[in-house]
Amino acid sequence: MFKKTVIASALVLGLSACAPKAPSTQQEVDFLASSLDMNFEIVTNHGNSQGVECGELGADYAACNRINLVLTNLGRDIDIKEWQIYFHSIRPILSSDNDAFKVTHITGDLHKIEPTEKFTGFEQQKTFEIPLVAESWYATNTDFMPRAFITAPNAEARNLESTNTEDSSEFVEGLSGKQVYFSELDNNERATASSRFKKHKNTQHLDVAKEILPTPKSVEVTGSELSLETGIDLSSLPLAKASRQALVGQFELLGVEVSNSGIPVKVRFDSRSQVESAEGYRLEITEDEILIEAHNDTGVFYALQSVLSLIDPMSSHAIPTMKVIDHPRMEYRGYMVDVARNFHSKESILKTLDQMSAIKMNKLHLHLSEDEGWRLEIPGLPELTEVGGNRCFDPSERTCLLPQLGSGADSNNFGSGYFSREDYVEILKYAKARHIEVIPEIDMPAHSRAAVVSMEARYQHYMEQGEQEKAEEYRLIDPQDLSNVTTVQFYDRQSFINPCLTSSKRFVAKVISEVKAMHKEADMPLNAWHYGGDEAKNIKLGSGFQDHSEASLEGKGSIDYPRRINLMSSLLDVWI
Repeated sequence: MFKKTVIASALVLGLSACAPKAPSTQQEVDFLASSLDMNFEIVTNHGNSQGVECGELGADYAACNRINLVLTNLGRDIDIKEWQIYFHSIRPILSSDNDAFKVTHITGDLHKIEPTEKFTGFEQQKTFEIPLVAESWYATNTDFMPRAFITAPNAEARNLESTNTEDSSEFVEGLSGKQVYFSELDNNERATASSRFKKHKNTQHLDVAKEILPTPKSVEVTGSELSLETGIDLSSLPLAKASRQALVGQFELLGVEVSNSGIPVKVRFDSRSQVESAEGYRLEITEDEILIEAHNDTGVFYALQSVLSLIDPMSSHAIPTMKVIDHPRMEYRGYMVDVARNFHSKESILKTLDQMSAIKMNKLHLHLSEDEGWRLEIPGLPELTEVGGNRCFDPSERTCLLPQLGSGADSNNFGSGYFSREDYVEILKYAKARHIEVIPEIDMPAHSRAAVVSMEARYQHYMEQGEQEKAEEYRLIDPQDLSNVTTVQFYDRQSFINPCLTSSKRFVAKVISEVKAMHKEADMPLNAWHYGGDEAKNIKLGSGFQDHSEASLEGKGSIDYPRRINLMSSLLDVWI
């Protein structure tokens, strides 16, 4: 009897070993990420006139749209019930109409779809349509963000392959007809390839006198040429070594050799000359030399940028002889780069500085912090870049910020990254060599969620170590402040630095002192500090605006709403 039992048990175990193993939750999540197609369809951007009670749903200006979120399982049946799909929507979702799914706003543009008890599973080839009402409008494909992602308990999040692209047309049904208009009162003509061609078909090539950008105050073309085939001699330029090297690089990039045997460049400084400003210059190109007259080295640098603009690298290195008088019309000639919402590398910024110097721009405004990211290493506060410099899916936000702006589940995209201290000093030195001032912006007290969350991670870390004083040293929120806040980009009170806290003031002083030290090391004056300072509202009084024709309400701003709609519509040509 014992022998029979042993044999029977062995047979059962053997048969069990041969049975197919049930997929793990992670395997199911991975399979859905690769096989689940997500698509968005615009039904109407004019919900209020199509029977939707936009105002009652909480839409600003009572403006809302209707869209369909469509999910199709292109693979095998998947019987997984406890899943969540997160997606990015720059318009808050106000309602959903499919009782098998629940849609919840998380923070910022991040929303979550999860099943209800009526969800029966992802059957093969089955399509689910989730009608949604969202605030405002979706007027272009780029109003939709990529990289929705799926997760489940005890499984890592995975981006949905159908949305893991920068080309939103792959998951957004094409917009057409009235869908591209903000309101039914919008009569602006939308730009198309055909209308743009028609508008610009008579554009003429600039003549030689206008090849210098920006156009100088005066140009006299004298009718001959100067050949740079033998190169150009920059050895006697009265410029800092770094500025001279910047020019050497630009000439060599255009195929012009820089050597002592090249065409001579002669410079004379004269404050009594016809040069009208400190950055101005007089330039004369003859058949055998280049003559520059300026007040200072910036004028000399700009004169040689004008010479560079005359070189055609695709033909002979002959430039027209001419006389130029030039000076900036505007003292501030700036360009702003937002590296906070989406990060751009040091190399990208250096290339930008090269292009700025070519057209004689002199201010780079670097937007270094936002709700969605902190992009500059601050010695002594590593959490700012370890947490605030990365976006990934960590609901606790102890290791990174939650995904925003289409960054998806992982950190392998523009949502993550930061400049080290050494990177920033290098950028400053590179800019100085090109006569460009860098103006850092650390946005506060609003648009500061990256800083606030980072300092909360710091707080939690040191409290776990039993170091309360260190934990609270740079904390930026008051846990007893229970303000119910929705910011203009749909964050809660963690978007604001609390200015009433001593620790907040200590944090600001720390950041400014460290950035000031970087500028000092790079010998770049810190003449301006940009605080941002915008949109710290919706905290104590009522929020938002109303049309000026309505009765005044406390805490509401007044705005000419129809005029605003038409103005924004006219700007759409720039966006698409």
